Amino acid sequence: MDAPVLVVGAGPVGLAAALTLSWFGAAVRIVDQNDAPTSLSKALVLWRRSLINLDPMIPYEQWLGDGIVPNGLHFYDQGAYHATMKLDNAGHTMPPGLLIPQSNVEATMIAALRQRGIQVERRTRLVSFERAADRVVCQLETPQGEQQVETPYLLGCDGAHSQVRHTLGLDFAGESVAQRWLLGDIEVKVEDGVNPHTPQDERERTLTHGWLYSTNSDEGSLQLFPINDSRYRIFVEAGMAGPETPRQDPTIADLQAALIARTRLQWRITNSYWLADFRISERQVSQYVHGNVFLAGDAAHVHSPAGGQGMNTGIQDAANLGWKIALVMRGAADASLLETYQEERHPVAARVIKMSGRAMRMTMNTNRLTRGVQDVIQSIVTHIPAVRKTVTSILAEDDVKYLNSSLAGESAGKIEAGVTFPDVPIEIDGQRVSSIELLRPQRKDVFYTLVLMPEANADAWPMGSLVQCRQLDIDFNDPEGHFSKAFGLSADSGVLVRADGVIAAEGSASAIDTWLRQMGGK
Repeated sequence: MDAPVLVVGAGPVGLAAALTLSWFGAAVRIVDQNDAPTSLSKALVLWRRSLINLDPMIPYEQWLGDGIVPNGLHFYDQGAYHATMKLDNAGHTMPPGLLIPQSNVEATMIAALRQRGIQVERRTRLVSFERAADRVVCQLETPQGEQQVETPYLLGCDGAHSQVRHTLGLDFAGESVAQRWLLGDIEVKVEDGVNPHTPQDERERTLTHGWLYSTNSDEGSLQLFPINDSRYRIFVEAGMAGPETPRQDPTIADLQAALIARTRLQWRITNSYWLADFRISERQVSQYVHGNVFLAGDAAHVHSPAGGQGMNTGIQDAANLGWKIALVMRGAADASLLETYQEERHPVAARVIKMSGRAMRMTMNTNRLTRGVQDVIQSIVTHIPAVRKTVTSILAEDDVKYLNSSLAGESAGKIEAGVTFPDVPIEIDGQRVSSIELLRPQRKDVFYTLVLMPEANADAWPMGSLVQCRQLDIDFNDPEGHFSKAFGLSADSGVLVRADGVIAAEGSASAIDTWLRQMGGK
């Protein structure tokens, strides 16, 4: 059918889905029940893998002026500094991530959609829907009244209280953490003497550009994340809370008292932009794909904010699903391709739930003895280069892999099929740039990029209408050797990369040809 895909929810996940679908040629309609985009910062970070997923539509350089590159995390106990986990970005061109408020992320994606002629339809609510074999019949409540629409695919990107999920009757399995957190976006200024706990180190007195802060204490944990050099997100552990515990937003005085009680920071809070009583749930639906209805982002999974993975996991859901729907809609792949969305993305969120929950619970430690042991361990492991590299990879989501996916083709060299195409420095037209630039489409309707090593004969490789080719020593150079070292491929090999930046297959022309034929993409 010719009707557009219907995306419900215009947060970062829905916007990323609509942008991806439109970019790859699918007609799309995006609706949201709210009057306007959020003005709140909410999520605070775009990690490298999300920047790669969005790069075809929004070049990563466009984000650089909007965010802060995180340097790492200082660890404290009762405000006393004891360790630093510095992010290790050696060998990369792109930053590991950017601290950008969700409101800015949404504004950038809305502008990109507008350039493609797509407007978010506000004050439009999905009331119900019914599934048929080749369509979904949806009832919408719009400012003009009730409207019935038919769509080939319905994407539920409508958050933790998803109407799409409720209509499907799905169990949102998991638990709510019996803990209350105070949250605030605060403006601060350094004022020596405001905190009677005397700092013994400048890192205890204030924070410099790009550093995050985490302290345990007898009263509970406290974390700080920079939005700019004077504005911070603060999380304060605030005791047990059950389902019946009423919510009560904190005041500036509450947050100031927490800073004084748990830290040595000489900060006075001068203003607040958002204050909230925050609760954490860890939940995931068992199935993301329901015929021609899909769930993504918080509609499919919710978890602790530790590590800043929530918005990113949702954006990457959208990137994984969007190109596949677009490919099926143009008749270039069988509809069974859409089942791989569940296969590839469900395990990722399950892992995020497990790891973010573990990280959160490590901070919830008021016992002085076990905190002392934890402090010693942190002081040791944060000095180990391999640990820093691993932590950076986990946070940046470089380690997200689809190795067991049915779409993972033949592997050769050091990097396996199913891994995200690596960000390493290369040279194009004399400029040092990220290798991710190789994946930017040079023409319309490109779904795959074939990257050839210097001795490969381009005429012998599959070059279907959906494939663009970039060759080492012709289209780009590797003067520092990072690209060749990263892949470890023979000089006559090639790498096929999917539209979402994931390596599809590597090695010989026949390996690439086999993968494309299986996809129907040649």
